[in-house]
Amino acid sequence: MTFRITRLRLTAAIATLCAVGLTGAALATVTSTVHADTNVVREKIVRNDFTPSADQAIFTPGWHIHQGLAVVQVQEGKLTIYQNCRTYELQRGDTYIEVPYVPVNAVAKRHTLWTTTFVLANSAPAAPDRLPATEPSCPGGGDD
Repeated sequence: MTFRITRLRLTAAIATLCAVGLTGAALATVTSTVHADTNVVREKIVRNDFTPSADQAIFTPGWHIHQGLAVVQVQEGKLTIYQNCRTYELQRGDTYIEVPYVPVNAVAKRHTLWTTTFVLANSAPAAPDRLPATEPSCPGGGDD
């Protein structure tokens, strides 16, 4: 016994199944309200290339905060980032997004190449992309 279903019958069968499945079901809706849409944003891209030397064996900018997003992408080497009482080990191909207004520090102990992309609201070119901060006191010493 061979069943032969024409394309028209198959299409009608699928439409009937869909209609039966949707009977009595509520359809989801999404309402979006735009509160702000502005272009007053500064983007700054910095390529960092650290090579240790006798007078500077370790790279660290010290504890600081950013007034916007800082997206860190490692191309070579290893960069250790400390933020939110946690340690993040970034290696080639890894990306980390620093939390704005939360103290952060970074350390490189060997040749490391990374790019940081800053997205800073209401910031003019050449304005600082970071402000000094104190090292946070972490309960239990960090990595909680």
